[in-house]
Amino acid sequence: MRIIVIGGGSIGAHVAYRLQQQGAEVTLVEAGHPGRGTSASSVAWLSEFPQMSWTEEPGKAALRPRVHRLFHELADEVPAVADHVHWTGTLLWGTPEERQGYLDGAAIVADRGVKLDVIDGRTAMALEPSIRMDPDEVVFSEPGSAWVDGPGIVAALLGAFERAGGTVVPNARVVELPVADGQVRGVRLEGGALLEADAVVNAAGSWGSHVAALAGLAIPLDLVPGRIIYTQPFSDMDAPSRIINAPEWCGRPDPSGGFAIHWRGGPQEPGHGGNIQDAQELIDEVAKTIPSLRGTAPMRTSIGIRPIPPNGPIVGSLPWLDNLYFTVSHGGIGWAPMWGWMAAREILGGETVPELSAMRPERFYLETSALGRHADDAEQLTPVS
Repeated sequence: MRIIVIGGGSIGAHVAYRLQQQGAEVTLVEAGHPGRGTSASSVAWLSEFPQMSWTEEPGKAALRPRVHRLFHELADEVPAVADHVHWTGTLLWGTPEERQGYLDGAAIVADRGVKLDVIDGRTAMALEPSIRMDPDEVVFSEPGSAWVDGPGIVAALLGAFERAGGTVVPNARVVELPVADGQVRGVRLEGGALLEADAVVNAAGSWGSHVAALAGLAIPLDLVPGRIIYTQPFSDMDAPSRIINAPEWCGRPDPSGGFAIHWRGGPQEPGHGGNIQDAQELIDEVAKTIPSLRGTAPMRTSIGIRPIPPNGPIVGSLPWLDNLYFTVSHGGIGWAPMWGWMAAREILGGETVPELSAMRPERFYLETSALGRHADDAEQLTPVS
């Protein structure tokens, strides 16, 4: 079976690798360079706390406990992957207003088998000597969590993909999805080349709506920018070894030897991906917790555009265009191995995975939200004088 995967980020790389590994003939098409988009601008934190305490759509909740296991299994399959998934653990704490909610969540995840220690700030500083905090702070230590080097894991997977016979086409922008008789026939690239296929996978991330539109589909996405600031490299004695998730920011070690920090904002700033005006301002703020950052200038910053589908991931195809398969979601680093397996089971195995029932793109065609009167409606009703 010939399959084209559109998008060379984390999800596209995982999907392409898994489909090729399961026997398909796969071509991955990427508009730029694989792994250089949002996958390269992410804290890429793999954690079960507080995530496993959340009330989620049942299908997603059923899949979530398998996420970490898939990364361990993948590292056994592709040994190079292990070099880019760092099981360092996390220290997390919240504001005083958030504390009880975290304590309640800790009890829930413990019942669900997650290893989590509730410690005080004094113990946290002993575990992570690079940080300074209130000795009486309530801290949650999750030793089984990890961070991922996004570009590194994409390169490792695509290396294995190409060795298995897969083809990567970089710097190739898709400009058309030819459709005939209810089937996508392939992809047309800028410049005119037509790549024919039996199925196409939309793994284009923040460009997922644009790709869908090429097939005449209106698939909504919220696009939320998130800024990552990278510090200068530490000396070995000063470098934090763990993910540090403080009330307003999350940071983790970076392959450069520095620290990668995402400013999340506090509970007074609703939404994900809050901004701070100046990179130096953020480093100075984080230096209150990691003193070795004092006086350090930022090395670089990057912006990742996170695709957030309304009401959760988009995984699967539409009944009337069943060979265009979607794997578009937020959390593309953590969920990517799962979406790779789901695509293989459904496209190649012919299964209908029940856990994905609420994730189908068909949901956008089943009901219309009461959005009120649009501006163009009002204009149409205005009498012409």
